Amino acid sequence: MKNATDRSAAAKKAAITRKRRAAGKKAAAKRKHRAAGRKAAESRKANTVAKKRSAAAKKAHATRKRNASVKKPVPTLLDNAIQALASMPPL
Repeated sequence: MKNATDRSAAAKKAAITRKRRAAGKKAAAKRKHRAAGRKAAESRKANTVAKKRSAAAKKAHATRKRNASVKKPVPTLLDNAIQALASMPPL
């Protein structure tokens, strides 16, 4: 009967090993799932920040364009000639 007892002990040992291995796999899967969740949250946050930065840049660009159009226009060559003639003494 010793042989049967050994077989029974081996079966018990195998069952324990199977359970431990399954627990390890389950823990690994949980860890992976958590990491994926964290990564997704980080990318969502980064996308939000990028969107805000983009909106701010658009706003700044529009303001810059508006300010540029308000500034005094650069005199052209014709304008310079007219001004020079106007400043000359009459003949």
